[in-house]
Amino acid sequence: MELFETPLPGVGVRYEFTSAAGDRVGVIVRRDARRELLLYDEEDPDACRDSVSLTGEEAATLVELLGGTKVTERVADLRHEVEGLSIEWVTLEAGRGLSGRSIGDGRIRTQTGASVVAVIRGERSIPGPGPEFVLEPGDVALVVGSIEGVSAAQRLLTG
Repeated sequence: MELFETPLPGVGVRYEFTSAAGDRVGVIVRRDARRELLLYDEEDPDACRDSVSLTGEEAATLVELLGGTKVTERVADLRHEVEGLSIEWVTLEAGRGLSGRSIGDGRIRTQTGASVVAVIRGERSIPGPGPEFVLEPGDVALVVGSIEGVSAAQRLLTG
């Protein structure tokens, strides 16, 4: 099975595949943890015949019911196909990690080699936040770098 990944700037990522029965299925993974399950129209592959919006908790339940480890493994494989580059959305929680502190305070770039290239705060996107930018609970930071660097930056950000 071939799985396609399409970045949706400002929204998240859409994953699509075609089932053995010929149905096109998609999932939009939103930055706010919501998910949309999409079933495409057989006559018009660009049109959606039905969709279901799920909270993060509902999506996790569905993943468990469907045997999520295989899907998770395949998505991880796709991320490693772009040799050496990793991109991750990291949500900050109150009282943990760098929440309430500036990006510079965390010395993310210096310690990990990864960079926070954007922050989503509520409905607002903040591209290229500088070292003086103070992270708040609920912010979603877009971190880019090597696989190891992004992982280390994620640990710093989330504590």
